[in-house]
Amino acid sequence: MKERIITEAGHLFNQLGVRTVRLEDVANQLGISKKTLYQHFVDKEALVRQVLETQLDENLREANAIHAQTANPIVSALLIWDRLIRYRQTTNPNMLRDIERHYPTVWRMFQTFRATYINIILVTNFREGIEQGLYRNDLDETALAWLWAEESQLEVPFEGAETAFKHHFVRGLLTQKGLALYESLAVKQTGTTN
Repeated sequence: MKERIITEAGHLFNQLGVRTVRLEDVANQLGISKKTLYQHFVDKEALVRQVLETQLDENLREANAIHAQTANPIVSALLIWDRLIRYRQTTNPNMLRDIERHYPTVWRMFQTFRATYINIILVTNFREGIEQGLYRNDLDETALAWLWAEESQLEVPFEGAETAFKHHFVRGLLTQKGLALYESLAVKQTGTTN
């Protein structure tokens, strides 16, 4: 039951934002009583925290899976970027704004997760790319990891801009060796170079 509550609350929060959704709305949507909901969550903040934790844990699992399954840092970077774009596209910005404004402890948890993601997943990608000679060795890994996280979450002015940003960013990391590999990957995927 707890997982069903988390899933349904996540859908409602994404649709309507956190502030407008009441615990009563979640219970009604599931066809359960508020008492049943309170057996699993002490208050709305506890539910908001659990919904966000579940989403973030899923994103971290997916990024770790990409990293584990892909030995090539360039391919990994492109896939991770796509995952970050998908998160932005599937998460209502009102949900995060509401959390920031009304649930400061949950927002701090989100910021801590974000910093961990950046410092582990993204910085690791840079270090592996540098070690393999695919990325320039003069990169400021931490600064670029934060920029990567920010750029991948930008609202874009038109469809397809995310892809242009992604490729522009990744190409800026590459050595000549990395660029040759990147271009061979692009040829394999599209039949043409980018």
